[in-house]
Amino acid sequence: MKIVKLGGSAITYKKGYRRARSGKIRELAKAMASLWKEGERNLVLVHGAGSFGHAVVLRHRINEGVHGDAQRLGFADAHASCSELSLIVVKELIAQGVPAVSIPPAAVLRQDNRRISEFRKEIIFDYLESGFLPVLYGDMVPDSSLGGSVCSGDQIMARLAGKDDVLVFVTNVGGVVDDRGNIIPEISAANFPEVSKHLRTARKDVTGAMKGKVEELLGLDTASYIVKADPERIKAVLKGKKTICTAIRPGE
Repeated sequence: MKIVKLGGSAITYKKGYRRARSGKIRELAKAMASLWKEGERNLVLVHGAGSFGHAVVLRHRINEGVHGDAQRLGFADAHASCSELSLIVVKELIAQGVPAVSIPPAAVLRQDNRRISEFRKEIIFDYLESGFLPVLYGDMVPDSSLGGSVCSGDQIMARLAGKDDVLVFVTNVGGVVDDRGNIIPEISAANFPEVSKHLRTARKDVTGAMKGKVEELLGLDTASYIVKADPERIKAVLKGKKTICTAIRPGE
């Protein structure tokens, strides 16, 4: 299975408020449609929430949990906002000829202290086996300890991934970059202590930004790739061809 995540920074204006990059979403949908029409059907798509999630969560002050009626209303607003972005993505995929179905994470998983504790993955696999493209996304979900919490697309990717799966993270940069702006071609457990010096945790990003992403990926059993939101590079990675990107190789 190949799991592709469209990062929130690639498909929204993250410094805005509920602002989608419509042109970029259309471009990426065309790339996914091209792969689909070439027979690549064992695909799952995940996307970030960007300014449809982070800004809304911070506005309602629910990044530390959901307690009381006001914060429950904020949870509902944030969930509706994330769903709104997913609808935009799915509608564009459908317009390009892909039978995409949006699956709200709030309906298929729950967390305990911000970590996934239950995940009804069989729903996703049922859609996949029936010839659909399942689409999940960063969302507000029930949380046993906090009442509700953010579940990032990265964590969904990590829990979906099997040993032989291919994970591709599409971002607005060419890969993980060093302090000179050069793309780091490969990250492993061996070089992560040095690489981590170049990674920041953004204060306004409620999912942990690039450092959290890399740490999550190093804990998996399969290689992952971080690639720019460029259709040709995305298709190259998914076809196993060389291109400009960062490969994350756990266990090396």
